[in-house]
Amino acid sequence: MNHDLLDDSAWRGPLLLAMQRAILTEFTAADWREIGYETGFQDYITKHPRLLRSLSWNDADYSNHVFAVLEHFSRQDIQALVAVIQHPKIRPHLERDQPGKLISMGYQAGHVPPVAQHISASEAVRLALADADNLLATSGAPSTIDRLHTAMHGYLKTMCQESGIELPDGATLTVAYKALRAQHPALQSLGNHDGDIGKILAPFAAVLDAINTLRNHGSIAHPNESIVGTPEAALVVNAVRTMFHYLNQKLRPSS
Repeated sequence: MNHDLLDDSAWRGPLLLAMQRAILTEFTAADWREIGYETGFQDYITKHPRLLRSLSWNDADYSNHVFAVLEHFSRQDIQALVAVIQHPKIRPHLERDQPGKLISMGYQAGHVPPVAQHISASEAVRLALADADNLLATSGAPSTIDRLHTAMHGYLKTMCQESGIELPDGATLTVAYKALRAQHPALQSLGNHDGDIGKILAPFAAVLDAINTLRNHGSIAHPNESIVGTPEAALVVNAVRTMFHYLNQKLRPSS
């Protein structure tokens, strides 16, 4: 990764702004302490005269203290700033708001937005999605395939069960999707452009079948010698997230 760009204050300025906004939205006191211990700045964070206190009391000056901490990191140890960039709560915001900066540093960016916090599903599916998001932020797209496979498989089986759609024992991800597509009432009508939307939706069965194969033979789920490349793994991430977004909106429009 090319983190030297962060030494340029003019270059990192927009990135710091995006980081500050993400922190204001996402960070808890526990997240700050985690960053402190991860970077060696635990004393600076915990003994800061205003940072955690302002956060706790929702004071107006909290945003300024966040800026001050990020600027302190950039002056004292750029790797501390990198730790914030890579934090699973912050990275998705940066992928959305500053994808060019991440790409310039060598990160894979430009993913379809994550779904873990928005999907109406079982806790097991939520955990698998959260694991996938964390792995994407910390280890890269190839590491996420197994967890995305597990999440989609569990989600499809749950949707079939809730709709009274019977599945054979040991139904694969592909079998569950085909049954859901053929029998769920919400997927029988695709709107005013049913035919064209159907043409787009039809290949998803092949996509899921490919994910089965990639999970078994091209991911770190098993000791495979040939792992799918990062751009191709990013394609898998985006395809599965797109399916999750569509199915969740279609099957549970009020969620």
